[in-house]
Amino acid sequence: MSNALKRQWILVAALGVGVLITGLWGCRTAQPPADMDYADQAEFLYEQGAEALDSGSYIRATDRFNTVRNEYPYSRWAAKANLGIADAYFAQGQYASAVQQYRGFVDLYPRHESVEYANWRVALSFYEQMPSGFFLLPSPHERDLSSTRDAARELEIFMNRYPESEFGDEARELWRDAMTRMATHEYEIAKYYFDRDNPRATVNRLRYMLNHFSGLGFDAEALFLLGQAHLELEEHDRAQAVWRDLVNAHPNHPRASDANQHLSEL
Repeated sequence: MSNALKRQWILVAALGVGVLITGLWGCRTAQPPADMDYADQAEFLYEQGAEALDSGSYIRATDRFNTVRNEYPYSRWAAKANLGIADAYFAQGQYASAVQQYRGFVDLYPRHESVEYANWRVALSFYEQMPSGFFLLPSPHERDLSSTRDAARELEIFMNRYPESEFGDEARELWRDAMTRMATHEYEIAKYYFDRDNPRATVNRLRYMLNHFSGLGFDAEALFLLGQAHLELEEHDRAQAVWRDLVNAHPNHPRASDANQHLSEL
């Protein structure tokens, strides 16, 4: 065997030994030192889980957290371990499992200092389950908005429960995004019906939209289309009333001048 080949074999063997030593070290540090007391052992294992979570080693993190909550249930680290498991699911994008774990944490430790955080993560998990390519989805009447409605509901529950929360600004921003998606959905369906000569369905959809999703930037467009739908139904008085509301409520919107023109014609 040549000297170069010998050196390669030595290097491979050395790397193998290094991996083995690292594995053995990992196994050795998986268990806390025997001279530690109950609380310190729980903290030792929890810190291992937290470090693994921070580094993206989610299986290892979950393993350590499970050990803490199962073998040290009476330590204060058991609650943190339960929360750590939920965070590991969340970090992996397993949001349904994360919701289950966060809610389990709240049920087990209703007075814990991290309950607000857990409830926030529940709402955030619902938001993350909304379809990401909303405007690339099928036509409006074919979209399933159940996950968007769930997200808006959970975010609203959180905002009402914790009006002064440190997560409040983000919750309001995400809630508005979910509501805007639903408002867009309702307006597009109304337009879909109007373009297919179904003004009565257009009126019903726009009335629902204005009652449930007002103040999201669609009101002027919705009122203008609503007036057009009433006009198609030969409900002139209602069309005029809607357009007057549009002009009074949104005088600077481009649709206000369009509404004024229709009013003068009528």
